[in-house]
Amino acid sequence: MWEDRYAKEPFDLRLFVLRIFKNAGWICGLTLAGVLIFGGGYYVKKVLLAPEDQYRAVSLYYVTYEKDPNTGNEYTHINAYTWDVLIKTDEFLETIQSHLEADFDKEVLKSYLSADVPSNLNMPSSAVTTNDPDLSVTIAAAAEKSFIDFAGRQKEIESIRVLDPAYAAEKVFVDVRPLRAFLLSGILSLFFIIVLFAIKEVYSDKIWLPATLSRRYGLKVLGTMESKELAVNISYIFKDCKTAAVTAVSAEVDIAAVIGALRESCSREKEEKRWEAVPSVWAEPENCEALRKADGILLTVRAGRDGAKQVEYVLDFLKQQDLTVTAVLLGNADEKLLRRYQG
Repeated sequence: MWEDRYAKEPFDLRLFVLRIFKNAGWICGLTLAGVLIFGGGYYVKKVLLAPEDQYRAVSLYYVTYEKDPNTGNEYTHINAYTWDVLIKTDEFLETIQSHLEADFDKEVLKSYLSADVPSNLNMPSSAVTTNDPDLSVTIAAAAEKSFIDFAGRQKEIESIRVLDPAYAAEKVFVDVRPLRAFLLSGILSLFFIIVLFAIKEVYSDKIWLPATLSRRYGLKVLGTMESKELAVNISYIFKDCKTAAVTAVSAEVDIAAVIGALRESCSREKEEKRWEAVPSVWAEPENCEALRKADGILLTVRAGRDGAKQVEYVLDFLKQQDLTVTAVLLGNADEKLLRRYQG
């Protein structure tokens, strides 16, 4: 029965939004943590632990290809990928090394070199990138000579000439944008944290509103401890009850404190009623006998702590014992949330 009613319960968008705003402190805190972790990590990596400045010397060449005697057409042009592979081959590296006075480890020298064909297939370029501008220019000059030597060993190439030698090395610009990183990490962190909180709220079975108990379980609800209509509801709903048993879903509820609040509310209405404290049947099922002796039963549900399954278990158990809950009271309610919900 409870499952059917729960399945038909409409989604409460107002409560959902208020619950999200209720967790605004956690959301902001976790968002800040995300900014510090991701944005801060980017800043540490790109700024504080950034490698030393690099300088690149670029040389531009013009290649004249031989013609195939069988077809009369030029041999296939060398593309960008092939030039980049060729400049890092042992043959090319040894030629570059032969034009240098200092000795370099082959792997280190290879890491300095790259080649590309920006547009025209007849105009490749080579680049040397190191942390020393003078060293970049020196190795670039050796690479230029090596390109010319390379042409003399290839039947497909008639000649290579240097169009634009590397006279100077330019500092390599690294696109580091810490402000954008912090903003992006903040936006993404906020989005995913809100999504996680939304999923948590959608799948939560906690009860926050007195009306939920009425809609979901068809029970009469007194309200909360601070409801202005509490005394009036007690007077009407328990008017035929000389004694009323006060119990709770959870064994952790201080039933004596609940009875004290009920008596104070009734005293304002100048109405005396006998309230009997009965511990939760969740923890002690044998308390059903004490409930039978009362004229009415008031069940206390803790807002935000007792889940729907706990409430359903107690209600089903009482039904099996032929005990009818006269009314329900929502304890530990978030009164500020209720006032905002009610507008």
